[in-house]
Amino acid sequence: MSQVTISGAVSGLDTQSIINQLVSVQGNQQTLLRTQQSSEQSAADALGKLSTALSSVGTLAGALAATSTWTGATTTSSSSAVTATATGTATRSLTFDVTQLAAAHALVSATAVASTSSIVASGTVTLTAPDGSQTAIAVGTGSLADVVAGINAANKGVAATAVQTSPGQYRLQVAATSTGAASAFTLDGIDAAGGMNVLTEGQDAAITIGSNPDTAYAVSSSSNTFSGLVPGLSFTVGKVESGVTVRASVDGTAVAGQVSKLVDAVNAVLAQISTATAYNTTTKSGGPLIGDSGARSLQQQLLSLVSGAGAAGVSLTRDGTLAVDQSAFLSAFAANPDKVKAAFGATSTFSAGVGVGGTAGFSSATRATRPGTYDLQITSRGAREQWSLSGNGGFVAGQVIHLERGTSSVDYTVQDGDGLDQIIAGLNAKASAANFGVTTRDDGAGGLLLTADSSGSAQAFSASLDGVQVAAGADVQGTIDGQPAKGIGDILSLTSGTGGAVGLSLDTSGFSDADVAAAAGGSIGTVAYVPGLAQRLATLAGDETNSSTGVLTSAQQGRLTEVKNLQAQIDDWDTRLQAYRDQLTQQFTAMETALASLKSQTSSLAGLSTSMLSNSGSSSG
Repeated sequence: MSQVTISGAVSGLDTQSIINQLVSVQGNQQTLLRTQQSSEQSAADALGKLSTALSSVGTLAGALAATSTWTGATTTSSSSAVTATATGTATRSLTFDVTQLAAAHALVSATAVASTSSIVASGTVTLTAPDGSQTAIAVGTGSLADVVAGINAANKGVAATAVQTSPGQYRLQVAATSTGAASAFTLDGIDAAGGMNVLTEGQDAAITIGSNPDTAYAVSSSSNTFSGLVPGLSFTVGKVESGVTVRASVDGTAVAGQVSKLVDAVNAVLAQISTATAYNTTTKSGGPLIGDSGARSLQQQLLSLVSGAGAAGVSLTRDGTLAVDQSAFLSAFAANPDKVKAAFGATSTFSAGVGVGGTAGFSSATRATRPGTYDLQITSRGAREQWSLSGNGGFVAGQVIHLERGTSSVDYTVQDGDGLDQIIAGLNAKASAANFGVTTRDDGAGGLLLTADSSGSAQAFSASLDGVQVAAGADVQGTIDGQPAKGIGDILSLTSGTGGAVGLSLDTSGFSDADVAAAAGGSIGTVAYVPGLAQRLATLAGDETNSSTGVLTSAQQGRLTEVKNLQAQIDDWDTRLQAYRDQLTQQFTAMETALASLKSQTSSLAGLSTSMLSNSGSSSG
């Protein structure tokens, strides 16, 4: 049975209040720990918010540092039926006549049937592609509905539809899913509907460039979009017309918008640091990161990067923030886009070794790449795949030239009357339309020389019709900063390793075999890498917010660890204070019990004394 006590029942003291006050005094240390824990948690939260804001800076800076992706030009077209797009930062223009639009080949049945259940074929139909290859397609019962379903299920680049031309009259219509002359096909086996007639001839879009009949030339595309004709400028035609001009003009507006967003993001970080490290003289209190050296260091690094970058349109203000002058940026961009690119992205300079006449160009870098000068060694250059087609003394109508790379292929069928020039033009048009990346030219001996547009093993292809490989596609081989680098085509990249060159990619297409020979397997030269403002900001953000090694990340983790340690001490104090309370309660209870006993004894003695006095009086009487 538990003991029930009433505070001060005997002594008259408020023993519970006394106990609470004694425990409270003893618990002052725990209160100090809670205050310290709250401060550490506030600092950890502030560091987390700062890390998130700086990560946004890193994302925006990384995108801006990738100067090869800048949209630095706007396009205009003299025709409402022609739309153009541009990439890069150069002015370009082209004037042409649209002589033909691309069309998809389409067939329609010669006669109609009464319903989609009507039988129009028997078991299979045969689809013949332009290169003569045939596919037998199962069509179930042979009903119009089954024929449509079978053709569509075969997924052979054509789509079938049952078209109701009038009540109770249905025709089979089959159309290529892509446009161009190469979309032509035939379909056999549709007997009950009178066979198939051509509804639309598949044809390429065509434009003519130049007005002089002696020098004008035609360009075709399997779709209505022409790309690659003028580097960085593509356009889509919508009708046959003459005298169309498309133009790309340098325009830094889009890039200026990126710069403005980056500056806003940096200012947001600076504002957070200022607030978190400030001291309020009125309230006599400081922000959660007051006295934090890491936050102050980050602030100084951000300001120093901007002050030393010389980036067009970006400057420091007197109050320690960044400002953007869009007009100044646009003026600088219009005058020299490449200089602006270098100031925001990165650049490199190459110092050639003895006997080396070529140069290495900057391709890209990552946040891990640091400014510095690095040794470059090229042991073998990248090479373009080449094939030769002799034609065995001449090309014959009906022959198919087949190019293949992985799952991609290009076919050109030699036509009646085709000379070497027509075959070259036709094959180049097919390859361009398919983005195959191979260019054909006259080899000077009555044959064809086919060359990959870029170096590398990934660009390897094969050519049928007695094709002979002249050169195999190869990737550049070498080292950067004395460490093995990975070659993809002409691009040599140090993807892993140690030191500041990690992440650096260089374009080695400027070297010749003679340069490599002159270096004799040793250093071909050195590359000095200089990052611009956006690249430096991206690197700083990465260094600060990296999940395992980031400065801010580590600082936040340290604060959170201290919060846990303080919580353990607070929990320990809960146990100690409860034990102290129990001890005091027992002591005061014992005191009350003793006082109650003493009071009882006093009452007994008083009663005994009274009785004795009473008895004494009675005896004397």
